[in-house]
Amino acid sequence: MNKEHKAMTQYFRSAIAGALHLGIDFKNESFHILDPSILVDGQISTETSAKIFAEASKKNKGQKSQEKLNVVISAKTVKTNYKDFVKTQDEVDELTGVYFIPAILYKSGKLAFDDENNKLPWFPREYLQPMVEPKLSIGYVDEVDQFISSHVDQKEQIKTWSDYAAYLRDFYESVTKVGFEDNALPNMEDGDSPVELEQKVYLVLDPTVNTTRQIMDLYNELLQNKDPKPLYEQFMSIEPASLRPLVPNSVDNMRLHHGQMGGEYPLSPSQREAIHHMNLLQEGEILAVNGPPGTGKTTLLQSVVADMYVKRALATEKAPLIVATSTNNQAVTNIIASFGNIPKVGISNLEERWIEGVHSFATYFPSSTKVKEARDQGYQFTNSRGHHFVSDIEAQNNLENSVTKMLQSCNQYFGTHYTSLSDCQAKLHEELKFFDNRRNSLLNLYVEAGQFDLQGRAVDAYLAYLEKEIEQLTASIQAIGMRLEEWRECFRRIPFVLRWFSKRVRTEVRLWMNEDELDFLNENMKYKDIKEAYSLRYQDVNRKLADLKKLKDQVEQWITKYDNELAVLQQHGVILHDELAATYEMTSDRMNEILDRKIRYMEFWLAVHYYECRWASGEDALTAKQTGTTHKNVLEKFYSRLAMITPCLVMTFFVLPGQFAAYGEQKKSHLFNFIDLLIVDEAGQVSPEIAAGAFSLAKKAIVVGDVHQIEPVWSLNRALDKALAWSHGAIGSLDEYERLEQSGLTSFDSSVMKVATKSCNYEKYEQRGLFLSEHRRCYDEIIEYCNKLVYKGKLEPKRGKGSEKTGRALAHWPQMGHHQIGSTKSSKQGSSRYNRPEAARIVEWLIENFDQIQAAYPSEKENNLVGIITPFKAQVSCIRAEMRRRAPELLFKVSVGTVHTFQGAERNLIILSTVYGSGDGCYFMDANKSLMNVAVSRAKDHFFAFGDLGCLSTSVSTASGLLRKNVVGNVI
Repeated sequence: MNKEHKAMTQYFRSAIAGALHLGIDFKNESFHILDPSILVDGQISTETSAKIFAEASKKNKGQKSQEKLNVVISAKTVKTNYKDFVKTQDEVDELTGVYFIPAILYKSGKLAFDDENNKLPWFPREYLQPMVEPKLSIGYVDEVDQFISSHVDQKEQIKTWSDYAAYLRDFYESVTKVGFEDNALPNMEDGDSPVELEQKVYLVLDPTVNTTRQIMDLYNELLQNKDPKPLYEQFMSIEPASLRPLVPNSVDNMRLHHGQMGGEYPLSPSQREAIHHMNLLQEGEILAVNGPPGTGKTTLLQSVVADMYVKRALATEKAPLIVATSTNNQAVTNIIASFGNIPKVGISNLEERWIEGVHSFATYFPSSTKVKEARDQGYQFTNSRGHHFVSDIEAQNNLENSVTKMLQSCNQYFGTHYTSLSDCQAKLHEELKFFDNRRNSLLNLYVEAGQFDLQGRAVDAYLAYLEKEIEQLTASIQAIGMRLEEWRECFRRIPFVLRWFSKRVRTEVRLWMNEDELDFLNENMKYKDIKEAYSLRYQDVNRKLADLKKLKDQVEQWITKYDNELAVLQQHGVILHDELAATYEMTSDRMNEILDRKIRYMEFWLAVHYYECRWASGEDALTAKQTGTTHKNVLEKFYSRLAMITPCLVMTFFVLPGQFAAYGEQKKSHLFNFIDLLIVDEAGQVSPEIAAGAFSLAKKAIVVGDVHQIEPVWSLNRALDKALAWSHGAIGSLDEYERLEQSGLTSFDSSVMKVATKSCNYEKYEQRGLFLSEHRRCYDEIIEYCNKLVYKGKLEPKRGKGSEKTGRALAHWPQMGHHQIGSTKSSKQGSSRYNRPEAARIVEWLIENFDQIQAAYPSEKENNLVGIITPFKAQVSCIRAEMRRRAPELLFKVSVGTVHTFQGAERNLIILSTVYGSGDGCYFMDANKSLMNVAVSRAKDHFFAFGDLGCLSTSVSTASGLLRKNVVGNVI
């Protein structure tokens, strides 16, 4: 790791640590005021303890009663002083905590050190030097690190609250240089004005979740490990990757695409372009793919997985280790759901799993807090120790049943009588190679067809054209002979004596010539001259006729070879007729459609069963002693075995590092450069410092996202992030921070998608990264709003206009409309807003119309029909309260939430509750176009805005103004 990468690693590690050690916002947390003596005694009153447990029970409704709680104590809080009714320290918020102590609280009121989660006291990073734009300075980061490092023994020996109290006291005094009992702190920004502290402490339920511990461990090892990590280094490089020309849809690149997970539809042109670029990706490279909503990101990812899977199977290598990840649980569970729901097209028993206990092509690695949810949802889930799904399928009984099912399924499909798995494996690989050869043969025929002058015609139509041309040329040859006989007769009729008079001869010749002969005969020709001219013409036509006959033979041979290919494929269960092959159309789109839907799809399923057979044969099986351990050699076998039966492993960035951490000889080490392909989904929502470390574990990556979707939640502000980058050498001076921002390598106001585009070697539409352009989710009237709002017309609507669709559901409603609910002002609840009359009218409208909506979509699940999106959580609660009061059954049928809760979802009808009154303006919609882009693009068939039209802007350059233009006049 060079100096630049090391500095960036230290910076990102510090950003993670800084996010963990931020202050607690008491304005948004319910707190309890306590006497400072609890820090010495480790005991609060049973009455206060009961209140805290009651609060926790109310907050965690539905969970069983807890015996202990995680709490945080603000041991030192800045006192807010006033002079003449004005705060004397205006730059410091009220109730600003500067020293926080995590603890365990028991029902008895007893406090204890949280040794299980290894939580230590902390100072908010924003108040420690070095910093930019300081508000309050109480110590130095180096002194915090130095104390923690030099007091490891003291921390390990903490057994009682007294031990913990001594530790937290020493920590505070070492950093601040003042006594723990002192009620003031020297402000390093103003030595003459000490900071006065409260004489009481505050206790809150612990709002922090140390989800980044595994990421921190990975960064710690990255700083020590000196082995090359090309992908990580590419990600962390400030310099953009060198640009290359886009990869064309050539036959050579078509040949590199082997497998396809779905057989219903072919890839779109932009999806195929991404596959071609993916196939040329080298180790250490990142492919960025911008994927707006409804453009088939999931299909693309499935294709990438299937293609790698087939290639490895053809080469009889280990199955590829592919990890799909994102920052939020919704994104990864969307991947899980899609990989478990591949539509079948009806090919015998090939499209079934031939082993027991496996129903998806993805395995989920949830955090400990998500295990119950994973179980309830029926996901295949495990961890690196092989618990749950893996232990179930590796059970002896399941293995024996899988061997039996494998043999039965194989014999059923091939009509064989195999009794050993080795025979099945050989047969499956033989069939896989057969189909891959057929794929190449069809591509060879496509190349041969390209040598014909088809001019857009199908090959059989071209043959018919040649036959007609040959018929016409044959007729032309016959006509030449007949015409020469007529010319002979013409000259014979001229009296011999007159033949010496050229004028008379010219007159006869002129009279005998027809218009077709004007271009090669003239009146001065004698019969021998005319005969010579016609002989040349005969020679030319005869040559053309011979060439056409030869070409016709070649075309007929081509058709014979093509028919033979179809016949052979039909013998192997693939029928290419009617919609795919009857016309012998040989465009690249048609050939790719045949290959995608038939050949590549067959290859994928054969690869599935090939690897199932290897798995059932016990390849890389763990011994009883190895099971449940995570030594390096064990993890390698564990993942090799799991990849055979589920080629995609799915987990969040927070979980990922721990699943690839090996333990041995009292040392933890990560499996660097181990994952064959890292897939990052919804990358526009991932902050770079969260994801960067994971790239060190992989060889190459495809990053898919949309910079116009919801942004990440950044834990640090710009000033603090700038300070961290400078203090760790990521930038040489504060002025260089802008260069870091341009590369995307900041912990504030950036995303993994932004970094990936910097790291990608390709650009399209003058922007780094590829672009998925074909949109199929929404009717054109709906997606056109998004196209104008953020995509600059680059989306290609493919579904068509709803207004032109005959027989569509709810045809009397427009695709985008408005329901006027007059109001002047919305109500405020804290920092949120609500509009009760608007909520009531929305529920009333649903009561009036839901049965009609449900009847219009008889095959759809009722909870997929309607979604209500609103800017404010308070309005979500308000709408749900109205439902609970007037139509409680709607709570289970209609989703209600903010834009963030609908990320990645879709509904037939979306209702936007605008909330604002006509006198409020519309700040939410116009402050961030991404929010309205997400809201509108959730709607497949209809998007209706409910609220006062007066709150929407009149300027079409704003999100609300453009919405107004699209809905005005379309009254619902």
